[in-house]
This record gives sequence, C-alpha cells and structure tokens, in this order.
Amino acid sequence: MNVKSKLFIASAIYLIYTGTIALSNQLMKMSLINGSEVYQALSGVLFGFIGIPFFGIILPFFLARKWKLEYSFWPQTKKTSQVLLVFALFLFVVNFESIKALSGSSIGIPAFVIHFVSILLFHTTYYPLFAVLLLPVLRLTFSTKTSVLITALAFSLYHLAQFHFYPAGLTLAVQLFLFAYYTVSLLLYLWSESLILVALAHQVTGAVSVALNGSLHDDIDFLFYLTCVIISLYFTYMIVQSFRRRNAINKSWWISLKRF
Repeated sequence: MNVKSKLFIASAIYLIYTGTIALSNQLMKMSLINGSEVYQALSGVLFGFIGIPFFGIILPFFLARKWKLEYSFWPQTKKTSQVLLVFALFLFVVNFESIKALSGSSIGIPAFVIHFVSILLFHTTYYPLFAVLLLPVLRLTFSTKTSVLITALAFSLYHLAQFHFYPAGLTLAVQLFLFAYYTVSLLLYLWSESLILVALAHQVTGAVSVALNGSLHDDIDFLFYLTCVIISLYFTYMIVQSFRRRNAINKSWWISLKRF
C-alpha cells in the first residue's frame, strides 16, 4: 500500500472517530433535554463500545502493526532512569500549582482515586490513534516538526466534538492550551520512546485539572467498571508488547535534543 493510501485511511479513521464521539455527545445532550434513556444508552454504546475501543485503540494498533509503522511503549535506547526523571520534573512543573490547590480542597483521597480511574478512559485512550497511527503516517510524507504540529492540531480540534462532555474545549484559550500541551507530549514521546509514560503523564495532568474545575467523577458506576476493563486490556497489551518489541525500533526515527 502506498503512502497516500495510508494517509487517506488514517485520516478517515480520525474523522470517523471524531464523528462518533460528536454523535455520542449529541445523543447525551438530547437525553438530558428529553429525559430519554434510549439516547443515553446509545451515547454510551457509541462512546464506550465503538468510538474509544475500536476506532481509538484496536484499529490504530492493528494498522500500525500491519503497516510496520514505528512506535514504542517503553524506552529502548534511552536510559529508563533518565526518562523517568524527566517525566517527574515535567509533571512537577506543569502541575505544581494545581496539586497545591487540590491538596487544599475538600476532595478526599478515596474520591480522587475513583475519579482518577474513571477518567483514564478520556485521557489515555486516544494515544494509539494520534501517536501510533497518525503521527508515523504523517512522517512518511512530512518532516518531524510538521507532522507533530499537524497531529497536535488534529488533537485539539478533536475536542470540539466533545462539546457536551467537555464544553471548555470549545473556547479558544483551551484549544490553544490543548495544541501546545499535545505538541510537548508528542515531543516527549519521540524523545522518551515511551507511549506508556506519556499517556500516564497526560492522565495525571488531566485528572487534576478536571477535578479542580468541579467535574469530579467519583461514582462507582457502569462507566467506572467499563473503564477498568478497557484500561486493563489496553495497558496489558502495551506492557506485553514492550517486552516483545525489545530492540525493534529504528533509532533514526526517534529524536534527540541535539538532532531535533
């Protein structure tokens, strides 16, 4: 399959994924207006059984393996201790003020733990689509810098589809923040060679900011259990593959600070 075909398919998956999430948002909004449990159920099916698991995780991983794209779940040429230190410093700098505010809030540890688990579904599961599929396919045609910027833009625009679940994403300020944050996340991924650590760092930042904005997901409900199942399978797959793919990366594809 030629490069143009791969780019077309990857772009189509992104659009279908975004459209599925947008329809899920619309149905949930309609369910609140009409009090319809049918709309609510359809929204949940689209979001939790089709959009995220199939178009967001399974299909991107499948195509990345089939097309032999470059990706990595854990550092292979970088020192793990060095990578962990960089991520720790990154999280400290980005979240310092938020964590101070969270520690002074009335949110208890048990409630935050439930909240943290519940929104893993929102902040880690789009990395296969954006970082494992879109980014490598774009790099078959464009430079690393251009590919990173296009992927980050696609990520920020995707949040427009979350108009009901994440209305803040409709504002210009949040769009710019999402674009900047994901640009940094992708650069960290390309340097660290670790999708697992980048996804978890994103989750920490997202969980803290969402909680501080008043959206605390501390109910042990169907979403919580669904998240546990999907996330367990998702991270188990990445951990297993990180062992199977040892020394399987192309060193020239990944960046160093000097070369970038």
